[in-house]
Amino acid sequence: MKFTVQHTCKKDGGENSVLKNAPFFSEYNPKEDQKPFLGAGYYFWEYNLDYAKKWGAMRCNNSYFVCEGEVSIDHQQDGYYLDLAGNRKDLVNFVELLSCFNLIHEEGTKGIDLCYIIDYLRERFPVEVFPFRVIRAVDYKNQDDIGIKIRFNDAVNSYTMLNPRMLISYRNKEDITYLKNLFIKFAS
Repeated sequence: MKFTVQHTCKKDGGENSVLKNAPFFSEYNPKEDQKPFLGAGYYFWEYNLDYAKKWGAMRCNNSYFVCEGEVSIDHQQDGYYLDLAGNRKDLVNFVELLSCFNLIHEEGTKGIDLCYIIDYLRERFPVEVFPFRVIRAVDYKNQDDIGIKIRFNDAVNSYTMLNPRMLISYRNKEDITYLKNLFIKFAS
């Protein structure tokens, strides 16, 4: 599958340095309150320039670049890809894995963060248990200024998001397969 992605980063070092070094690693270090959504990795927003800008304004003190590129992820060839946003089989298998390690119960994860779970599986088990180096997920933070929440009909509270925040995280930079290299799409 082909994805247009954006990476938001600080302007440190200027445009040339950013293009040479992006994407930048997001560290998982709970003692320092560094808890990226899907654990340590290199993060991209999936085709959401508006949210990439909002992230820069919030997290980079409004001094940021949004780099854009195109990546390829092949679920059939890349067995290391865990799609929690669009592959029902991946979701079911992930829940089963969490159940095996008592990380999920009837009530959910009982306050255990997803970033902790991913770090736990990556760091404490052999790669055969959790081989995933690329993870795709949806961020369902439902703020009116970020996404458009729409009910299916007025008889139920069920809804969908017309502008969901999708993110892709790569564990290793060398796993990123670019179809179109990163370029500066926006500068604050």
